[in-house]
Amino acid sequence: MYQQQRNKNEDFLRKSNAISTVSLFILFLVYIILSEFKFSVYTVIIMVVITAINIILFTYFKYKIHIGYKEENINIMDYVSSDLSWRYLIYLSLFFVGMVLVENFVLIIREYSYMIVLNAFIFFIWALSLNNPMVTLLIKKSVQLKDIFIVHEVSELSLEMGIETPSIYILNTGNRIANAFEINSREAYVFITSYLMNILDYNEIIAVLAHELSHIKLKHNRKTALINFGVYIIVINVAALGFVFNIGILLALSPFFFISLIVFLFLIIPAIKRRNEVAADLNAVRYVKKEYLESALIKISNIENIPENVMKSLSLDHPATSKRIEIIEKSKS
Repeated sequence: MYQQQRNKNEDFLRKSNAISTVSLFILFLVYIILSEFKFSVYTVIIMVVITAINIILFTYFKYKIHIGYKEENINIMDYVSSDLSWRYLIYLSLFFVGMVLVENFVLIIREYSYMIVLNAFIFFIWALSLNNPMVTLLIKKSVQLKDIFIVHEVSELSLEMGIETPSIYILNTGNRIANAFEINSREAYVFITSYLMNILDYNEIIAVLAHELSHIKLKHNRKTALINFGVYIIVINVAALGFVFNIGILLALSPFFFISLIVFLFLIIPAIKRRNEVAADLNAVRYVKKEYLESALIKISNIENIPENVMKSLSLDHPATSKRIEIIEKSKS
């Protein structure tokens, strides 16, 4: 039953990501095609109309996927008000329309317009990752933690770690998904699923929250996003320079750059995240007892079926639980 639900959630994410990717591709393609035509009011109108249709279809299909998988009776207007992703698509659309206008009056911008748009697009994705649009939706599906003892412990831990106390929310997942995570955007948030709250005891909950606070203290999300941004900028710009200015050596190396990008996304980034998990564990056990975090990790691993095989876990962002416990045991708390 749990595995079926997990597969369903993964399928939901795949379809949502596919819709987002197609919409962004259409937006970028429309800009490239229309920027080749002679500038006129009609060019701008056509681009505005096509992007408006794109945004409407994007929102509609995301809504249909949402109600199909989440089994919620939510009308489309409520969904639109809670899901902010369509707004970011509008911001990017306005930028593209602005580029069509500007590049027709400034020649140097027209010469480098593709490079400017490409870099702006990468920056947009990076900014989106820092200001996570899912926060509003997650908060709507959660209740703020009210347990005065846990709230007090979190405040004390935050003070000891030298960070601002984040808002703690319990994400309602029923009898499935044992997980906790932090989102460090403009403000810090920690979400812990209702199922995880039910299966852990008090000390284990505090240990898990100490782990999430450690991610905030060590700025893991922001550092990973910055690394992503830097690699995208370097790899894609070097490859794009080869195509735009017909530089032979760069054209020859373009396949290598894109293969490197794929390796980075599917192997290097997960490895960085696994390292971050270990670092958060080690920081957490400076403030809570090792055995509490270890017992929590074992319970989560048993439910989430985290692979112990090293080869199977290469693309995962969490290390094998036995490895994490081994490292915790060797640490000085």
